Amino acid sequence: MLLQSRYLIIALCFFASSANATRSPFELAGNSIPAGQKRSFFASVADTDMQIPITVFHGVKAGSVLTLSAGTHGDEFPAITALQRLRSEIDLTALKGTLILVHAANLPALHQYGLSALHPGDNKNLNREFPGNANGSDTERLAHFLTREIVDRSDYFADLHSGSAYQQLWPHIYAPFVGDEALDARTLAWAKASGMRHVILYGDRPRDPANSISYPNTAMTRGKPGLTLEIGDRGHNEEEDVLTYLDALRRLIAGIDMLPTTLPASEGQVIYKHLVDVETPVTGIFEPHCKIGELVNAGALLGIVRDYFGETIAELRAPNRGVVLMLRHAPPVNKGAGLISIGIE
Repeated sequence: MLLQSRYLIIALCFFASSANATRSPFELAGNSIPAGQKRSFFASVADTDMQIPITVFHGVKAGSVLTLSAGTHGDEFPAITALQRLRSEIDLTALKGTLILVHAANLPALHQYGLSALHPGDNKNLNREFPGNANGSDTERLAHFLTREIVDRSDYFADLHSGSAYQQLWPHIYAPFVGDEALDARTLAWAKASGMRHVILYGDRPRDPANSISYPNTAMTRGKPGLTLEIGDRGHNEEEDVLTYLDALRRLIAGIDMLPTTLPASEGQVIYKHLVDVETPVTGIFEPHCKIGELVNAGALLGIVRDYFGETIAELRAPNRGVVLMLRHAPPVNKGAGLISIGIE
């Protein structure tokens, strides 16, 4: 009986290893990654000189395909550093599924002179050009590539941002909703799994896959959870923000059962039903009177706009009670610009 049990165990191990060994390679942008391997490479965008640095971890165990993508804008850095570090710590023997790291989605924007979110070739915002156009401008072609090769190959997607050179923000995560009850519930649950304290419900993007506008919304309109994380600000690359990013990314990976975790459960999350943007009615010089993370009451003075002689020409007040999540950090402002964003619980 003991001998038969040993034979049974050996047979089960053989069949399990055979099943893992026959898992198909993962194909991405002309690269074939065998099961159990990591591959880093530059993917080329057709008919352009643009390249995208990508790392793929293809586990021997079946599971989800998750993409974590940084560098959509050229002046947002903490997530890029976080993905570099994450690349060195993934345990392929424990990984279930396939993990894609897009280290910098928009290299031309990243390497232009000065800090700017926009692609220098056409001065367009990549996060407003999805799903892109294979025959369009540089940014439109880049969006098309990311849609076809990244979003379409993923089961879960997270777009990793931070405050730009002129923006200060409180770390938060967007959980979009598109009217698909099951998808919206999965997306919110995954956002909560990040452990980030401030979670914003977001339903303002178009629901047409052919006009998805933003990177994560392209995933949502194709039936896949797509999150946006915002950690770090003012064009800086602070160690504290990188570490905050790493914690959130590890939790997102564990949250869909791709890797085990010993991280403690997160507590004290706040859900915001929407954001309210406070715009300036005039052009001038902005002087903030509120701070990031501050709870303000309706009617509270948030800031003033002065003319070039120093006279007050506009007062900006809170339209609702909420938390200041984003704040313009550069004094010169143009009429109609959103200067403060308040999260409404």
